[in-house]
Amino acid sequence: MIIDCHAHFEPRMLTADRILAKMDAVGVDRIVFIPAMQDPLPHTPELLLTAVRGLLSVGAAPIVEAIHRHTIREPGKLKLSGETFEIYARPDNSAVASLVAQHPDRFSAWIFLNPAADPNVVETLERWRHEPGMIGVKLHPHWHDYPTAQAEPLLARCEELGLPVLIHFGFGVRGDFVGLCSRFPKLRIISAHAGFPFFRKLWDHAETCPNLYVDLSSPYLSERLVRAAVKRMGADRCLYGTDAPYGFHEEDGSYDYREILGWVERLPVSSTERERILGQTFERITSR
Repeated sequence: MIIDCHAHFEPRMLTADRILAKMDAVGVDRIVFIPAMQDPLPHTPELLLTAVRGLLSVGAAPIVEAIHRHTIREPGKLKLSGETFEIYARPDNSAVASLVAQHPDRFSAWIFLNPAADPNVVETLERWRHEPGMIGVKLHPHWHDYPTAQAEPLLARCEELGLPVLIHFGFGVRGDFVGLCSRFPKLRIISAHAGFPFFRKLWDHAETCPNLYVDLSSPYLSERLVRAAVKRMGADRCLYGTDAPYGFHEEDGSYDYREILGWVERLPVSSTERERILGQTFERITSR
């Protein structure tokens, strides 16, 4: 079973029919979708991605944070390649719920919530968690720009319900993963993109934060960083993901599912460990 645990449903870039065809072509069994957070973005220049990866790898997070702050010059607005994109304060969960209902055997979804914009966020969770195929909660304090402490009432409820939480952490108070793991020891926390923007700092807490996992998604990463994450976190704590349709592209401009899958297939791990990364661990931590 191969499960892509981190992808975005953006039919303006990749329709459901094309996604299914691509899944079948490479052998992906299931995708767990995240609702769209903004209008389709332009390709991020590889030079910038390489620079960001390099800076974070050597502990130069303040420089990367300055780059991030340069792209978000006003609340809720992302500026890339000379264009301005609205960051949706409350992403639409109905679109992915509808998609999952149409293809329950191939798709699941994360409930995307934002405690900074929704004063009744726990009630919103209660509304969506009963929808078939909704397996957990997605949070993005990095772009939604709030301290992780603001999400704690929501996280407490997720812990009670046994729902995992996928978090794209941010800098400073937007990324207190150690505090969250400590305060909610039974909550399964998945740090997006192998622990971006921390990487090695987060991996150093693999033993002290046993409820912390990472997904291996996104052009934020490279094959070298994926290998380092698996070596430091252990195969049982790493989950296959893509961040599709963003990042790696085929000649026609659509997403190439072979790239990150190839990274996982070439990992120097046993076949048993590879199977855990590709889907078994995700199935285990999302079962209730």
